[in-house]
Amino acid sequence: MIPRMTPRLLLLALFAGCVPKAPVPTAAVQPAAPADTAPAPTATSVVSTEPVPVTDPAATAGTAAAPPTAASGKDEVARKVNVAVSLLTSEDESRAQRALELLKTEVTENPDVAAIHYNIGVAHQRLGQEAEARRAWTRATEVDPTFAKAWLNLGVLSMSAGRADLALASFQAGARYAPESIDLRVATISALRQLVRFDEAIAEAKAALGINSKAIPVYNELALVYLDTKQYDLARFTLQKAQNDIDGAKGNARLYAVLGEVYYRLDYTGDALQSFQKALELDPYQLPALLYLAGYYMDNRSWTDATPLLERAMRIAPKDGGIQLNLGISYRGEGRFEDAKKAYLEALRLSPADPEPYRNLGVLYGDYMKAYDAALQSIEDYRRAGGKPPEELDAWVASIRKEQKRVDDKRRREDERQKKEEAERRKESEPVVVPPVLDEGGAPAPGSDPAPAPGSDPAPVPGPAPVPVPAPDGGADPWGG
Repeated sequence: MIPRMTPRLLLLALFAGCVPKAPVPTAAVQPAAPADTAPAPTATSVVSTEPVPVTDPAATAGTAAAPPTAASGKDEVARKVNVAVSLLTSEDESRAQRALELLKTEVTENPDVAAIHYNIGVAHQRLGQEAEARRAWTRATEVDPTFAKAWLNLGVLSMSAGRADLALASFQAGARYAPESIDLRVATISALRQLVRFDEAIAEAKAALGINSKAIPVYNELALVYLDTKQYDLARFTLQKAQNDIDGAKGNARLYAVLGEVYYRLDYTGDALQSFQKALELDPYQLPALLYLAGYYMDNRSWTDATPLLERAMRIAPKDGGIQLNLGISYRGEGRFEDAKKAYLEALRLSPADPEPYRNLGVLYGDYMKAYDAALQSIEDYRRAGGKPPEELDAWVASIRKEQKRVDDKRRREDERQKKEEAERRKESEPVVVPPVLDEGGAPAPGSDPAPAPGSDPAPVPGPAPVPVPAPDGGADPWGG
């Protein structure tokens, strides 16, 4: 069976009630190898962009300094911050810029309100300014070390950059200050999974369940650990226990998505499809369910079914390079080669450190578009970006050059054949010139006519001489002649 698109990291996004509903982000997936195979998974992440309303600055301030003392002053700070929060509930960049300006004014007067720093980070993130967002969230953790969401987003930024080790450090630091935060616990499990530290991930999950035995996200993440280690029966037991023991678990879309993947690994295809569909009924924007179901269709080369799911996933997570890679594979399967090329290039733009787009471009150019020079360039780009193993790349390059030579030789032979046929057609269309027969003196021999000049009308050929008809006896012409 073709490798599955298994999300390896729960990407966390926490949304307040006032914020429009958004999907739970999940892992992206990697593309095909040079052979025509389905994608393998990788991890990426998105940052929680939930702004934090302020009802009482004192509740979110650190211990180093106190917020404004007058009640009316507190209310005014909260009002101004929440105006900015309302601007951040949309994805409009102009609104994010206005929110940022408001928040910067407030943070000057209230530098020890952690929520203001946090919301500044959200505004910067909305504007695509990740470095500034990181500084703001770091400042929020300095003002209030128990601010779990700031630690969470710092870790997710590191995960997005491919630094699971740094992400784990942020999650664990936050969990030391906020040990009751299930979100940080789940993020820690996810990072440990990404680092292939499965025993530690299982221990962390059990510790989290000791804090909150009803935490459905912990059950989901523990099941994913068992999926990674191919302990499918344990994964199924974990999810079914959650469904049976926890109120509301049967309404959890992500749980059904993971359970569907467990069923699929166990070759219970009918149960898997039913679980995926149930997940999407509960939440049409359930990203893991979309990716798992798309993976099922890609395994079965049902590209026309996979493509709409991946396109929906792309709209949910437009900055996820892994989704773009898989979309390119699905487009390629449909024969939409230009669309596949655009998707791979977009994946490269979104994830410039990921070598996989180069490899997929090499497959597309070499095997499908027959653009051999472009394929060879993509393979070299893949090699420079860290693609391996080198011996396989060398063999791939050799096979493309061999095929390129074969095609070039065939094209050259075809060109030669066409030129030869064209020359023969031109020769057949030319008039045939018959030279006259000459006597010893070089003059035309009697009875021979010189050949007509090309393009001139031939001399008329005389017909037979008329035969006279004798008049009837009597000598007179009966017609009066």
